[in-house]
Amino acid sequence: QNANHTPPTYLKASLVSPLLSSSMVEGLQIGSRSTQARSRLLEAQEDLRRAQERLQEREAELVQAVVKDGVVATTATATTAALNPATAAKVGAATVGVAKGAQVAALSWKAHLFAGGVARGVAVGTLFPVDSIKTKKQLGQKVSLRLGDIGHEHFKGFGSAVLGQIPYGMLVFGTYEMTKTKIFARYPDAPKLPVFLVAAVFGDVLGSVWLTPSEIIKQRMQSGMDKNMADSVVAIYRAKGLAGFYSGFSGLVARDLPYRALQLPSYEVAREWYSNRYCAPYQRSILPHEAMMVGAGVGMCAAGVTTPLDVVKSRMMVQATGKGVTEVVRDIVREGGVRGLFTGVTQRVGYLGLSNAIFFIMYEFVRGIMTEAPTIQIGT
Repeated sequence: QNANHTPPTYLKASLVSPLLSSSMVEGLQIGSRSTQARSRLLEAQEDLRRAQERLQEREAELVQAVVKDGVVATTATATTAALNPATAAKVGAATVGVAKGAQVAALSWKAHLFAGGVARGVAVGTLFPVDSIKTKKQLGQKVSLRLGDIGHEHFKGFGSAVLGQIPYGMLVFGTYEMTKTKIFARYPDAPKLPVFLVAAVFGDVLGSVWLTPSEIIKQRMQSGMDKNMADSVVAIYRAKGLAGFYSGFSGLVARDLPYRALQLPSYEVAREWYSNRYCAPYQRSILPHEAMMVGAGVGMCAAGVTTPLDVVKSRMMVQATGKGVTEVVRDIVREGGVRGLFTGVTQRVGYLGLSNAIFFIMYEFVRGIMTEAPTIQIGT
């Protein structure tokens, strides 16, 4: 054949076919390897996801196990560090800008009771004269502000107040913390504010059972009805027996429940807002003096709103006429109008604002020096 003649079709196919076959095999092999690599990558990602879930579950188990032993890690303790966000969502703890490697401070229920009692005792002892002046004004008595009278007149009933207020602080604050933590441990997704309200109410009712007798004795002495604690106890028992020590219990609860329901949840919310705005950007926890300022602001607002209930409570306890809350309110309004319900509001707002400030800074101080409290390392 002529050298320039085009090769037959069958000859071209025989020459090209091996080349195509080789390329197809290589392509199939590369595709297979790519598929296997993708499969291995997906498996690795799934393994990583499962490992992260197991880590988060383990963190939650650790915290819940500690909670069962009476340990708390919540927003109400200003120096408590945070869990990482995923674990915090599971156990209801608060985040304050710590992403990982955080420590959760572990306070036992006994430590909370002790810190709450000490802080309450210091706050009440420091501001007792202000409380005494407030009580006298609410009862329509003349108040002397002479320096000599402050140390004598305005410290009547101090012993009764300390005996009542220290256990009261332990019961209210300790019960609040423990109730809140137990609820979050059992129901991690529960909304915060209702839990805060329930814990505050439960703590205050329990504390009021202890506080009422000492409040009656204290206010009888402040008003000058009795010279000392023993005289008060005898006079109350002779007049009404054991029931006399709970005259005005409904007034006390009616005053303190709204106050506590405003104070503690508002402190939680305000503290968390402050932490997120001013502490989280700098990767730090809220400092004790900052918690003091937040507590003082919240306490003053709650005190102003609940002043009418405080006036009613003072009348019911001191006068002990057996009248109910509604009747006492009518008497006060008839005597002094609506303004009568706010008698002593300045002293009450000042007293509870300072009291909250002293309480929270002392609570953080006592908590801080309890160095033997264990910690849990989370999210390293």
